Amino acid sequence: MYGNQALFVLHLEDDPDFTALVEALLAKDGVGAQVRRVSSRAEFEAALREGTYDAILADYSLPDYNGLQALAYAQARCPDTPFLLVSGTIGEEAAIRSLKYGATDYVLKLWPDRLVPALRRAVQEAQERRQRKHVETQLRRREKYFRALTDNSLDILTLLNREGLFLYNSPSVKRVLGYEHEELAGKRMFDFIHPEDLPRVMRAFEQDLSDPEQTVRLELRFRHRDGSWRHLEAIGQDRTGDPEIAGIVVNFRDVSDRVLAE
Repeated sequence: MYGNQALFVLHLEDDPDFTALVEALLAKDGVGAQVRRVSSRAEFEAALREGTYDAILADYSLPDYNGLQALAYAQARCPDTPFLLVSGTIGEEAAIRSLKYGATDYVLKLWPDRLVPALRRAVQEAQERRQRKHVETQLRRREKYFRALTDNSLDILTLLNREGLFLYNSPSVKRVLGYEHEELAGKRMFDFIHPEDLPRVMRAFEQDLSDPEQTVRLELRFRHRDGSWRHLEAIGQDRTGDPEIAGIVVNFRDVSDRVLAE
């Protein structure tokens, strides 16, 4: 098993004994896998049209097909699926060319012990790429959502994670505090709070996390980009459980003029 799922592997190979060896090596290494062997161009291309696979193993040389042709078809059909070339003999130039064209790795049949580690690594890297894509897609969707809400707002709408790192700031952060929103991304909000206000702000932050139903309101001093302090009213709520938001939402309003007038 790989994680909790068995791997589904497509094997382009005209020698059934080698496919049997691959299955035995996977089983020996504790990798649950279902291996589908195809031995011709027609079977290979039909298999990719019919289903999806966690990885593709392909012999470099077949009577009516070769590994690079199979790679080109797989790249067009399922570019995110790891593709490993397996060959009895492959020259250095051909190996380099295959990697250049998008193969994940290549393994010599003379060194079958390399196959399972190479396959494990390829599948793991593919899973990590998919996870990164998913996170990036979620972040873009979240930013689009917040921009629709805040582009014309005078207040600053901020999204924090549970560690207090900035995930998003609305465009008004430039007008109020002098920062481009990219400058604050990934930085700790607490590093910008006046030292005298910091203990109170951190207590309020922890209180917000302990009770997502509660809205927390307080005033604080926040360091402007020019080094001065701006008085802000903050209203925050924990929305980490909301999949559309997945963070702590804080609305900052500049109340410096009112405070100074008092």
